[in-house]
Amino acid sequence: MIEDQETVQWLNLVHTSPTFAIRVGHGEERSNVLSLDMIPKGDGEYWVCGVTILKNGTNIPSVFRVNTDTGGDLIGVYWNIRDKWWDFQDRPSVLTELSMPESEIFPFDWEYSITLEEDSFHSSDDNKNKNKG
Repeated sequence: MIEDQETVQWLNLVHTSPTFAIRVGHGEERSNVLSLDMIPKGDGEYWVCGVTILKNGTNIPSVFRVNTDTGGDLIGVYWNIRDKWWDFQDRPSVLTELSMPESEIFPFDWEYSITLEEDSFHSSDDNKNKNKG
C-alpha cells in the first residue's frame, strides 16, 4: 500500500478529477496540474487517471505514470483497491488484496481518461485508448 502522503494526494487528485493530469517537472521545473483534451507527445512524464482491465475482466480504478517522450510507455501503475492505493508491482500484497491469483490479473489492458497524442500501445483506429500490458 502507498504510504507516502504526497503520492497519495497526487493519486487522489488525478483519480477524482479525470479531466486533469499532472505534468511532472524536471530539475528545477515545478509539476503542474493541467486540464487537457489530449496529452501531448514528447512532453515528459504525466500522471493520468484511467482503468485497468484485468485478464479476468475485472476493472480497477487506476492512475498511470506515462512517459510521453517514448510513445506512452508506462513508468508506473497505481491501483485503487478498497479505497487504498497500491503499486501494481507490490506483490504478493496486491494479489492478497485482490484475492486472486496472478494468472487472473496478467496480462492486463488499460484505458486512459485523457487520450495520448502518441501511444505506441494504441492503434489509431481504437478511439477508446485501450492498451495491452
